[in-house]
Amino acid sequence: VDSLMEMFGQRAQPDAQKLVGEPAPEFEMTTLDGGTASVAEQKNKNVVILDFWATWCGPCREAMPIINKVAKAFADKGVVFYAVNIDEEPEKIKEFLEAEKLELAVALDKGGEVAQKYLANAIPQTVIIGKDGRVQVVHGGLSANLEETLTEELTALVDGKDLAAEKKKPADEETAAEGDAEPAPEDTDSKPK
Repeated sequence: VDSLMEMFGQRAQPDAQKLVGEPAPEFEMTTLDGGTASVAEQKNKNVVILDFWATWCGPCREAMPIINKVAKAFADKGVVFYAVNIDEEPEKIKEFLEAEKLELAVALDKGGEVAQKYLANAIPQTVIIGKDGRVQVVHGGLSANLEETLTEELTALVDGKDLAAEKKKPADEETAAEGDAEPAPEDTDSKPK
């Protein structure tokens, strides 16, 4: 059931969640238009969205226009979007973008090395990196409320909030509360007397 829930975007891959709050793994990739994409060049300037995808991935094809739309709405507020294509030929990617009428920056992850650094064991995987260079959010799969969720997260990050700290805080408090919990009382009515 958990793997099906992850496949349908209900939660991010557990491995990738380990990145939340950590410095974003460094990378430098060539972009489809011949430029470069790098986390280091965006640090202290922009919020970065990385969407790991491939043309053959159905959920990726559905998520891409949504992510692109939200990213464009925040472009003038310091948000940069890289669609990180995993190991496909540039011509195939260009054909896909033309057919879908998408205009976006595609970073070419030859050999899937960057995907490995970001623990993208399944795609699509969307990673949002704060201006401070730390991973703030990781989403796995395609969720029904992707547009709303990304809009809320980007609004918060542009306003200077630390989503990673907020996300980890409740988990830490929950763990502490579990440690203080008393065992459930035994059901005395069902025991023989």
